[in-house]
Amino acid sequence: MGPSVVWVLLLAGFLLSAGCIGPLQQWGEETTFRPKTTSFDPATLKHEQVAVLNAVVGFGLEGFAHQVSRSLSSALDQRPTLITALPVHEALNRINRGELGEEYAAMVADYVRTGILNRAGLQKIGQAIHTNYVFQPSLASFNQSMSGRFSFFGLRVLQTRVTMLRMSLQLWDTRTGEIVWESSGEATLAGEDVREFRIPFDEIARRLWAHMLDDLFKDVPVE
Repeated sequence: MGPSVVWVLLLAGFLLSAGCIGPLQQWGEETTFRPKTTSFDPATLKHEQVAVLNAVVGFGLEGFAHQVSRSLSSALDQRPTLITALPVHEALNRINRGELGEEYAAMVADYVRTGILNRAGLQKIGQAIHTNYVFQPSLASFNQSMSGRFSFFGLRVLQTRVTMLRMSLQLWDTRTGEIVWESSGEATLAGEDVREFRIPFDEIARRLWAHMLDDLFKDVPVE
């Protein structure tokens, strides 16, 4: 058996074994929180439906707006005893049925510029969607990079994919126009594999949202 044949067999065995064990992943995250306002008790959310608004995203990330809000709804749905979330598509439907589309767009445009959801507009939105609280998610950055770590005869066999994500979340009281809780977080996911393997954006975002929401509900007893 020639040396070239041996190398081919070794490569085939390596690819087979690596394919069986799946990708190797490392996950890291860092989150910061602003203390809840003294007048706000997260336990009240157990008896409220809280709406998820359309995400505000950075330049060039507009295509991820729906996924950001959808992944937040998914993270909230995993806590059914603590909160009931109104998904973004239903919130937008109610806003449109209430003929507040232009006012909502103007409010969001002002928010991008000032960081403030106008109280008067927020009160109208809250009445239209029948919620006292809304989540305003934001996506600051999302980057993915790929590098080869092992090659055989010019074929890239082992690859490292690094995904970095930065998001923030605010909970607004639609009656008072106050931010009652907020958090921001950054996550990094690094994975090595012999195959083209990609974790969906929704899943990465959901994991980060879940960690951020831990702070909101940490003092609320689970029934």
